[in-house]
Amino acid sequence: MVRGTVLRWLLMVMLLICLNACACKKRCCEPVAPAEPEAEITEVISPSIEPSPLDDIEAAVFETFMDRLMADLKANFIDQGLLLDENRRAETKFLYSAFVGEDNYDATTPLGRMMGDALASRMQNAGLQVIEVRLSRSMRIHKKFGMMAMSQDMQKLFDEHQASFMITGSYTVTPHSVYVLAKVIGNTSQVIYASSGAWLPRASMVNYLLEYRQPTVKVVPAD
Repeated sequence: MVRGTVLRWLLMVMLLICLNACACKKRCCEPVAPAEPEAEITEVISPSIEPSPLDDIEAAVFETFMDRLMADLKANFIDQGLLLDENRRAETKFLYSAFVGEDNYDATTPLGRMMGDALASRMQNAGLQVIEVRLSRSMRIHKKFGMMAMSQDMQKLFDEHQASFMITGSYTVTPHSVYVLAKVIGNTSQVIYASSGAWLPRASMVNYLLEYRQPTVKVVPAD
């Protein structure tokens, strides 16, 4: 009896082992689903806007050009005593205006305004009193002098600001360069106290300032 019980247990154990082996075999034969690919992480980098080295070079060329104009005007100025006398410089006023193109005396371009402002800034840094007349209602173009800021009564404009000199200029555009002529004119005799002419290369910055037409400074006739 005991022997029969042992045999039954052995059979049951062998049956369990066989069932377990079949189950393992079935799992091994099942196809394995491919793993889902991990989401690709992309880093979005915002483009940084940096000035081009060419812009820096063109700006440096323009600054050097304006320095040359200023140096020539200072060296060629008839009354050198005024430049050397601190008290006289403090009492003397200079008017200045934007430069105008020889092809259009009715308006100026950003280049003309930039040159006028740059020259006036250099003269102010040299210790001279410089007054802007761009917004004066008496401003108009006087073609005889080829400049902006000449009023119908030139003496009236000088008297209004109690100024002794006018800083102004004009430019002529050629295919590859811009010829710039700067002048300092006296308030009474209309004598040119100093002048300087130089060629400015037409780089991309200069072309942009020449071609950008809005807004422009229109000349307001005197009442």
